[in-house]
Order: sequence, then structure tokens, then C-alpha cells
Amino acid sequence: MLRRRMQPQAIIRLGLLFLVFASLSRWLVHPTSRFSEGAVDGTIGMLYGLSIGLMLLGIYLKGRHRPTS
Repeated sequence: MLRRRMQPQAIIRLGLLFLVFASLSRWLVHPTSRFSEGAVDGTIGMLYGLSIGLMLLGIYLKGRHRPTS
């Protein structure tokens, strides 16, 4: 379903966007008394995981994508 709606290049760009968010959040988000250090690390880890997964999916789909002519 995702393969039919989004182009592989768009999936790779989305993965890069999550990578930028994860990298910036390392510097901008600091654990406070409201959010524990574990919750912040978990969120940043989830962003890194999404970025890696989306970029790998986009590369995989790009390798299998055949342009229609």
C-alpha cells in the first residue's frame, strides 16, 4: 500500500527529515523534572529508528522500482 502511494525518493527524504529531527533533538531537548532521561532517550531512539527504517525502505523500493513508459 505504501509502495503505490509514495515514490521511493519521497520515502528517502522523509527518512532524512526524521534523521535531522533526531540529530537536532539531541542538542535542543534536555530532560527536565517533567520528562525523565529515559523518556527523552526513547523518543530520540525512536526518531533514529524511523529514519534508518524509512531510508532502507526507500533504497529497497528504489532498487525494485521500474519506471513505466
